[in-house]
Amino acid sequence: MLLVIVSFGTLNGLGAQEKPGGFRDLPVRNEIHRQYQLAPNTTVEISLIAGPVEIETTNGDWAEINIVNSAETQADLNCLDSPVERTTGKLVIRSKSLCNIVRVNQRVTLKLPRNINIDLKQIAGHVSVGPTEGMVRLESIAGHVSTGPLQAAEMSSLDRGLSMEIKLGKRGARLSSIVGGIELALSDNLNAQFVANSVVGNVVSDIPNIKLSTDGQSDFKAQIGSGGPVIAISSVRGGIRLRKLN
Repeated sequence: MLLVIVSFGTLNGLGAQEKPGGFRDLPVRNEIHRQYQLAPNTTVEISLIAGPVEIETTNGDWAEINIVNSAETQADLNCLDSPVERTTGKLVIRSKSLCNIVRVNQRVTLKLPRNINIDLKQIAGHVSVGPTEGMVRLESIAGHVSTGPLQAAEMSSLDRGLSMEIKLGKRGARLSSIVGGIELALSDNLNAQFVANSVVGNVVSDIPNIKLSTDGQSDFKAQIGSGGPVIAISSVRGGIRLRKLN
């Protein structure tokens, strides 16, 4: 299995958190463009990015990685190094902070095969992920998260909400510590158990044949189709909406 690791120093000083209204490149910038052939079940790990991460998925086996680092001055940009290293069974893209204070924004866009696993941690911007057959793990995301249909997911500490499409496999989905609410788009043939605990806000279903039951406070559950893998949700501020996947 080939492991792809993308990590860029620490977020401390590496550009500001993405603000509402979008992300912009600063005047001075450098770019990194790479292509790699990935085997099925490769894990792509992206961490400590000072800006948004956008992932498009394809039916092929090639990955395209595009990284833009930008700053107000060349001196600021020189404070961040982003070497790309490939060793046996591993691809490493890891930025290094070369100064005590780094004022660099980052933007990462990728095209990845659908049959891989994705692991994102500590992203200071929005995240979008296309349809994926492997496990998608997200942790500590500062911007809004949106995904195409996923078969397995583990997500926690999302600061600006989640819009996720679901076509579950056997591993289900676990979502926790989400601020800004959750919208789940469910496929027609989905069979799953829905369990939500510690929800602050309304939990509603726009799908007529999904009947929610509640303890009258902050816990909810429902059977989807004939039941099956669990969609387990906990600690949400902003409510949950279930709708039909278009």
